Parts: sequence; C-alpha cells; structure tokens
Amino acid sequence: MTASNQQHRPLAFRHVWRALDTLCDAASPEAAYQLAFQVIYLRCRPVRSGVGLARYTGPAEPALSRAWMSLGLDHRFGLEPRATAATRTLFGEADRALAVLISEVSRLENPADLFDSCLDRYSHRFGERGDYYTPRALARLMAGLAAPRPGERVLDPVCGCGRLLIAAAEWVRGQYQQGDELRVHGRDIRPEARRAAAMNLTLNGLCPDLGGKAVDSLRTGPVGLSADVVLANLPLNMKDWGHQELSEDSRWSLGLPPRGNANFAWVQHIVSELSPQGRAVALLSDRATRSSNVAEARIRRHLVEADLLAGVVALPARLFPHTRTGTTLWLFSKDKNQSAGWGRNSRTGQVLFADVRGLDSRTDQPGRHLADHDIDRICDVFAVWRGIRPAQGDDVTGEATWCNPAGRDDIARRGYDLSPGSYIHQPSATVGPAPSDDEDRYPKDVLYQHFEDAARINASLRNVLEGGQPWST
Repeated sequence: MTASNQQHRPLAFRHVWRALDTLCDAASPEAAYQLAFQVIYLRCRPVRSGVGLARYTGPAEPALSRAWMSLGLDHRFGLEPRATAATRTLFGEADRALAVLISEVSRLENPADLFDSCLDRYSHRFGERGDYYTPRALARLMAGLAAPRPGERVLDPVCGCGRLLIAAAEWVRGQYQQGDELRVHGRDIRPEARRAAAMNLTLNGLCPDLGGKAVDSLRTGPVGLSADVVLANLPLNMKDWGHQELSEDSRWSLGLPPRGNANFAWVQHIVSELSPQGRAVALLSDRATRSSNVAEARIRRHLVEADLLAGVVALPARLFPHTRTGTTLWLFSKDKNQSAGWGRNSRTGQVLFADVRGLDSRTDQPGRHLADHDIDRICDVFAVWRGIRPAQGDDVTGEATWCNPAGRDDIARRGYDLSPGSYIHQPSATVGPAPSDDEDRYPKDVLYQHFEDAARINASLRNVLEGGQPWST
C-alpha cells in the first residue's frame, strides 16, 4: 500500500475512531488504546475468530478477556497481565463504550492497515509525553539505510511497537526473491509497548524474540546477540540514565558519557551489540552532532578515529508530533571493508554526510512526512556509496548535491563536528525545495542553533590557541 493510500485509508475507520474516542472519555486513554489494540488484533489476525467477538453476551470487557486469553499470546511472549494497564474491570458507560468499539471493528469488511492506523493515531494524540511509536516512513528509511539481508539477526533495544523490525523484514522481502526470514529481536522498558510489539510483529508474519520481560536496555546491558543489524529510535537527550551506577561499565570504550545526557551511552550500547561486521542506524538529536560538552566531543572523536561511523543524515523538522527537537540518523559499521554485509566499495576512513532537511512532503496530518520517492533516493545514494548497487558513472553520489563524503582528516580539521551542514557546501543542498527558516523552524530552535554555533566556534578557537588543529568554523 502506498503512503498516499495509507494517509487516506483511515477515513474508512471513522466509526471506529468515534467509538474509540468515546471509550477514551469513559476510561483513561492509555487503557482505552490498549483495549483497542487487542480488539483490532483479534479482528485482523490470520485466524479471524475475532469477527465473532461482538456475539459474546454479557459485559464486553470479560468477553474480550476470554477471547484474548484463548490466544496464549501473553504466555508466549512473557507479557505482563493486562491488569497492569488498569483495565481489569470496566463498569457502566466504559463497558458499553467498549462494546460499541468491538461492534464497529467487527463489522469492517476490510480491516487492513487498521492496527497501524491506530498506532499512528495514538502517537499523534498522546506523543507529547514521548510515549510514541516510530512513523512508518522513518522506519522504512532506517531499514533501507541499514539494508538487512536474508537470515540476519536484527535487534531493536527500544523496540516500541516493533515498526523498525517490521520495516527491516519488509525491506528483505522486497529486495530478495528468496532467502531466510530475518531473526528479529526487540526489547523495551514499557509493558504496553511490548504488548503492542507482540501483536504488530505477529500480524506481520514474524516470530520475534521480545525477551522475558520489560527491561531498560541501558541498565541491563547488552543482549549478547552479536547482531548483524541494530535499528533504534532512541530517547532524545535522556537525562536520568544511570550514570553513577554504570560509570564502570565495559561498554564505554570510547569514553564515559556525560551525566546529564544519554545520547552517547546509547551510541556505545548499540556498538557493543554489533557483530564484528555488524552495522546500525539510530535516531539521535541534532545536539549530538556538535555539542560542546567535553565528554561528548571526545566520544565523537573516538567514533571517527575507530572508524565506527559510516554516515549522518540531517532530517526535516517536525517529523514527530511530540517534540520540536531537530533529529539526525547516524549510521554505524564495525567494518567498512568490502564484504557481503557492507558492500563492494571499501569506505574505511570515510563518512557520508547527507542533509535532507528540505524535504517538503505534507499531508492533512500534523507536521512533516517523508515521501516514498525521497526515501528511495536517500537509500539509493547510500547503497551506491557502499557498493550494494552499481553507480551510474564515476560519481557515486550522482546529481545529489545534498550529500558529500568526508575523510577522517577533514572531520578532524573541523573539530569532529558531525553536523551534515558542515560538509555540504551548497546553500541549497537539499533533496527538495528548502523551506524558509520562518516556515520550518521555531524561534527557540533558531536561538539554540546560534548557541551551538557559538560554542563550536569557541571550541575551535580554544583549540588553535592551545596549539591544536587549524581553526575551522
């Protein structure tokens, strides 16, 4: 199904959404959506026993509980009892609202995309708390940049509803005519997210490993999977991550992350999960590319010197409903020599920078959205650079003025600033028409950008005065 069809398809679900909104008014939104996910799963799963759910007599919630327990999904994935979501018993108006929701879902002739649409709706309405699910377009981009192959082990240490793992599987199915299915592994700290992931992944024909219980991946440490691919939509600029209790952790081979920001704790956690030829794609805040924090700057330098960084992609603003923070995708690789996993082109000592902030794909939904054709272009450029696909002519980046490779020496001269804009010198270096600052950036974001630029220039000047690298802004 194309992105445009996905955007208009939810109109067919308007009666379901009306019933769900009524349930949200009668119960908590979290409880209402957890119940909705279960109702939709029962309706959409391959064995469509959920169609008859509306025929149960008596109160709706006990009927739903009986139907759900008969699946054995809780036992299979070690899911916490639904009572943890405060939904064990519904009374009066709330139970009647659930009955209406069950009826509306049951009568749909074609429930395809309903589960995904419900995930999106939850994120758009309640994502301001940071409790959101990865947009489908971003998941597709991240999977395409990682380019998983049949039979590989793919891990998401903050898997949410499992969309990145599904996108990885869909990538393999679309690129290869035959081959083993991916082995997908997910971990998450939230019991509700694990439940959503179990439903979402099995609806998409996958048999995931979700661990035995909800876990904080940073505090519990590596899974020990030796993953071929890690995909992660990481918490942005997380403050309370366990700095004191984890200060002696062996994962910090590139440097101890700063106390008040977990960005580079997550980066080193991801690197520690990779196999000797593994690769990863992770979402981080723009701040991580150029912050003046001494510990973060040191880790950026060690990432480059150890040749673990493969690429950085600056993303359009407002891709997420819950934050105005600018975001970037970071590509990591344990080995950029020619190999089946990496590609035919050795790129040791190089990093490919891309600035796609000029993407201008809008819908009637809030914020911005990545269009399929732009996702394909971005993935194609990285695939050609790695040698996964043949180049047209001698220039691996073709006519793409929005990307540029840089070597280790060039990055060192710039003080290990990893913001793509520092390496792409054309003013209009974007995939599409660049939006104006007033249109696409908030005043506070612009002010923060000036703070970061001033800090970067100050750090470069200090380096010159202390006899370090030549000054570069």
